[in-house]
Amino acid sequence: MSKAATKVKSAPVIMSAILVLTLFVSVIFIIKGTGKNDAYITIRSGGEVVWTGSLTGIQGEIVLTVVPASGDEKPAVIEGIVTSYEHYNVISITPDGVSVTESDCKNRICIHQGVMTSGDLPIACLPNKLLITISSDEGNGADAYTY
Repeated sequence: MSKAATKVKSAPVIMSAILVLTLFVSVIFIIKGTGKNDAYITIRSGGEVVWTGSLTGIQGEIVLTVVPASGDEKPAVIEGIVTSYEHYNVISITPDGVSVTESDCKNRICIHQGVMTSGDLPIACLPNKLLITISSDEGNGADAYTY
């Protein structure tokens, strides 16, 4: 058998080995990347941070009412559901994510945004000057939005 014929017969074996190795390395990176990192919730009212907490440390449900600043009063966060204020947002925080469950604003877009589980998009209520974000302790790495 000639040397050229041996190279042709071994090419599929070499290509298959490279493909299997690439697949194995990809699976390892995917599994490593799905580990839960600590995520932090930040609630801002009128540009001022009024509440922060770790999403992974939550057990059960935390319900907060955020009241925006009015007159001389600063924005406030009250545990539980309090709807007696002129303007308010009720926020539910669970291990699964954070959502606005009640609001006195006209369109209620903040409620329709649903449960936020990552820092991809914040929840915002512009009439009540509310902004809820989730950030990770990973830092600012490249993501799909960077490109």
